Amino acid sequence: MAFEHINIRKIVATALSNNAIIVDVRNAERFCQGHIPMAINLPLDRIERKQVNLPKGRTLIVYCDTGGASIQAACILSDMGYKVINCIGGLKNYNASLTK
Repeated sequence: MAFEHINIRKIVATALSNNAIIVDVRNAERFCQGHIPMAINLPLDRIERKQVNLPKGRTLIVYCDTGGASIQAACILSDMGYKVINCIGGLKNYNASLTK
């Protein structure tokens, strides 16, 4: 289980520079209320059940509301063989516009 951490304020720039997939691990309802641009929704409960169908050749950048769920997701995804970057702070520290 090895992955790096970044500040959530750097998520979009990091995703673009690494051709990474931004993964919102909150539930679908929270995702629909607003999410980081370019993010896909893959709730933590699906990750816990290993219902993940993302390309292993791409880096995954995970985030949630506060940082707790994303670190759990990062651990599981890393153990599954994905290259993962975890965002510290969660959406509560993200200071840019969200997409609906």
